[in-house]
Amino acid sequence: MKAVRWVNTFFPIVKNSSTVSEALRQMRKYSSDYCVVIDEDGKFDGLMHKSVIKEVEMEEKVGEYVIFPDFYIVEDSTIEEAAMMLIENKETILPVVNSNSEVIGILGIQEVLEAMTEIAAMDEHGIRINLELQDKPGELRKVIDVLANNKINVLSILTLRDDGSRLVSIKVDSKDAESVAGILEVYEIPYESIIEEEGFF
Repeated sequence: MKAVRWVNTFFPIVKNSSTVSEALRQMRKYSSDYCVVIDEDGKFDGLMHKSVIKEVEMEEKVGEYVIFPDFYIVEDSTIEEAAMMLIENKETILPVVNSNSEVIGILGIQEVLEAMTEIAAMDEHGIRINLELQDKPGELRKVIDVLANNKINVLSILTLRDDGSRLVSIKVDSKDAESVAGILEVYEIPYESIIEEEGFF
């Protein structure tokens, strides 16, 4: 899914010709430890961290302290790519740029967590089915077919490999956990748990 869906457009940004004093003002305004820096043409120039400018003169130019990050994403990157980059980079934010290298926002750990929450349908009311399946083609389809044949809509599917099997979490659009459990039992589909989730949006 496109990361731009969750991009945060509320962030500190300064030109590389700005003073350190102005950058610190922007950081305070957004309660941030960094600033996104752009050049005179409005193109992404890098990041400046508060820790780098602790003991410099307030009237010095930001451009002297800009670091171009190893990782940033473009507007058509996926949220999965963003999550991997945050893990690899060990940074707290990723700048997001468009095809003209203009900054359109940032993605941080908070935004990625919000994305994963939506992808898992945790924000919607429903029933979550947790089960363990053999890690081979067709096993998940059997479960999905049973749900579809009983007119139960699937909201999300997550899987995790675990020693030759797959741990599977399926969120369905239902308010009756007992009924869902009964359907799975009729079709002899073993499950680990079936729980109702309220959602929060």
